[in-house]
Amino acid sequence: MEVGDISTAIVDIRAKRTGGDIIEMETTVSTDNLKSIYDQEDYRGRLTVFETQDRSKAYMKVIPSPTDEQYMTDDILFILSKVKVTYGLKEDAIEAAAETLTKGGPATDVILIAEGKSPVNGQDTSFEYGYNQEDPYVEPGQMILRVKDPTDGQDGIDIGGDAIAASPGTVIEVIAGDHVLTENNSEFTSEIFGMVNFENRLLEVNKVLDIKINDDEMEAALTYSGTTKLTREKIIEELHAKSVTSGVDNKAIDFIVSEFNSHGKPIKNFCIARGTPSKPGRDGEIKYFFDTADGPTFKEKKDGSIDIRETNIINCVKENQEIAELIPHIEPTYGKSIFGQIIAPPKVNKVSLSVGKNVKVSSDGRHLFAELNGRPVIERGSLGHRISVSEVFSVPGDLDLSIGNIDFDGVVEIGGDVEDGFSVKASKSITIMGVVGACNLESGLDITINGGCNGKEQAQILCGQNLEARYLNEVNVVCRGDITIHNEIVNSDVKTLGRITVGSGGNIRGGTVSAKQGIESYDIGSDMGVKTVLVPGEDYELLEKCKEIDEKIIDINNEYSEISERIAPLMKNKELLGKLPQEQRDKLKDTVEHIQQLREEKDVLNKTKSELIAKAMATAKPEAIVKNHIYHSVILKIGDSRREISSMLEGPLRLYEEEDRITVEPFFEK
Repeated sequence: MEVGDISTAIVDIRAKRTGGDIIEMETTVSTDNLKSIYDQEDYRGRLTVFETQDRSKAYMKVIPSPTDEQYMTDDILFILSKVKVTYGLKEDAIEAAAETLTKGGPATDVILIAEGKSPVNGQDTSFEYGYNQEDPYVEPGQMILRVKDPTDGQDGIDIGGDAIAASPGTVIEVIAGDHVLTENNSEFTSEIFGMVNFENRLLEVNKVLDIKINDDEMEAALTYSGTTKLTREKIIEELHAKSVTSGVDNKAIDFIVSEFNSHGKPIKNFCIARGTPSKPGRDGEIKYFFDTADGPTFKEKKDGSIDIRETNIINCVKENQEIAELIPHIEPTYGKSIFGQIIAPPKVNKVSLSVGKNVKVSSDGRHLFAELNGRPVIERGSLGHRISVSEVFSVPGDLDLSIGNIDFDGVVEIGGDVEDGFSVKASKSITIMGVVGACNLESGLDITINGGCNGKEQAQILCGQNLEARYLNEVNVVCRGDITIHNEIVNSDVKTLGRITVGSGGNIRGGTVSAKQGIESYDIGSDMGVKTVLVPGEDYELLEKCKEIDEKIIDINNEYSEISERIAPLMKNKELLGKLPQEQRDKLKDTVEHIQQLREEKDVLNKTKSELIAKAMATAKPEAIVKNHIYHSVILKIGDSRREISSMLEGPLRLYEEEDRITVEPFFEK
C-alpha cells in the first residue's frame, strides 16, 4: 500500500505467497506526521481519519466495537463526506476493512483510503549548447547558446477535489557579456574567436587572441591563451580589426607563431606593432657672455649695507673677447602612431643674430667677438637680434642714482651734471656737458667739462691726457697732459706733466699749481693776497720715482752703517783676523762682499736718479706767464729757487729760473 509524501511513514509489507499469488498483505503506517480530521468512538467502535498536510492523501484506522455492531462501508463513506474527503476514494480498501470488522477481525492498521492527483511542476529554463563544453573555443559568428523557455506545469487535485497548484519552471536569464551577440536573448553567438565562459548566468567569450593598444597609441601587444594552433593569419586579422596599419613587426609575429606552435606556452603582452615617436627639436638660442639683465643691481658693502651708487649697470667687454654664441635650432621629427596617424612634435623657436658695429664673426657664423673694448649693445627686433660694441657710454641727462657710478672701458659722455658723491672712470675720454660736484673723475685719455667742477675739497680728477674745463674750484687734479681752463682755478691742488693754460680774463687763485710744461694765466693771485703757489717745470712722476730711490738709498745706508759698525773692531785687529777659524773667515769674507754690493747698488740708484732728473729737465719748460697781473703772496718754485711776489706786478710777464734765481721779464707773444 503506497503512503506518499509522509516523510516518517514506515511501511512494513509482509507478503505470504502460495505458489506465486499474494494471499495476505498487512500495512503499517506511522501517524506522527498525519493530521487527525475525525476521531469518534460509539457503539460501532472508534473511527479515526487522518490526512496529510497538503491533503493529497487520507488514512483511516478503525478499532472495532466489542459488540456485533461494527462500522459498515456506508457509515465510513458518510463520515468521509462530512470531513470533505471525497476525491480519489479507495472504496475497495474501505470495503475490505469493513468486511474484516464485520467478521470479527481485529482493529485495522492505518490504511490509505483516499489519494488525490499530484501536480506536475513546470520545467526550468534549459539550454542547447552550440560548443563543446570540454573544449569551449568558438569562432566568430558561431552559435554559443540557445535558450528554451520554462514550462508552467500541471495542477493536481487534493482529496477534497480542490486544485493543487503546480510550481512553474524557473526562468533563468542569461546575461550577454564580452564579445557575445544576441537579438532577443534566446540565441547567443560569438563575436570573436575565443573561449566561452558561462558562470552565474553571465555568458562571455574571452579573447584568447587579444591585442591591446596602449594609451598613447604607440604600441600593440599580443596575448594568446588558447590551446589551438596559432596562425599568422589570425594575428593579422585581429590587427586589421583593431585598425593597426603602421609599425607592424612581421619578424615578431613569425617568431611568436613559431614559438607557440612548438612549445604551446601562453603568450602575454608581446609587442607586435610599434609606432614611430616624434622627436622634439631644440629651440635656437643666443648665449651672451656678459650680463644682459635690465636695470641696476646694487653692490653690498662689507658691513652688509647696500651701496646705492654702485649699480653695476654697465657691461664692458674686451677686444677679441667672445661676446655671443648663436646656437642654431634643430628641426623636430614627425612621428606616426600604429593607426597611421601623424604625430606632430612641438614647434621650435628660431633665432637670428646679425652683426653690428665693432663686432666680427667666426667663419661658421656662430661665434661673435668684440673688435675693441667697449659696451655691448643688443637691439632686439621681431626678426632677430643685432649686437654691436660701442666704445661710448652715453648718459643723456644727469648722472644720478638711476645710473650710479660709472666704470667703463671706453668713452663716457654725460649730457648733464654729475652730482656729489659719484665717480666716473673711463679707459678713454670723459665728456661732461654740465657741472661736476664733489666727485671723482678718472680717464685714460682726455677729460672735458663744459661746466666747471665745484669740488668742495673732496673732488679728485685723474686725467690720462688733456683736461679742459670752465673752472676748477677746490679740486685735486693729477694730469699727464695739458690743462686748459676757461675761467679760473680756485683753491685747488693741480699738477700735470703738460702745460696749464687759463684763458683770457681768467686767473689762478689759491692752492698749488704744478706743471712740467709751464703755467700760463691772465691773472695769478688776487689783490686780497691769497696764497697761491706756482711750480712750473716740476715733474710729479719724477718726484715720486726719486722719492722711491731716496728711500732705497736710505735703507742701504742704514744697512751699510749697521754692518760696518759691527765688523769695524775685527777689521782693525790684524792679529785677531789671522787667528779666526776658517768658518768665521768665510763668513767675514761674505760680509765684506755684501758691503761692496751695497756700495755698487747705491751707486746705481744715484746714477739712475741723476739720469731721470736730467731727462725730465731736458723736456721740462719751467716758466710762468701772466698776461695781466700777478698779485702779492704768490709764490713761485722753480728748481731749487723760490720767490714770493711782494707787490702786484703788471704783465704780460714771463717768470723763469736763471742762475739759481727766478727772473721776471716782459713777455711778448710770438
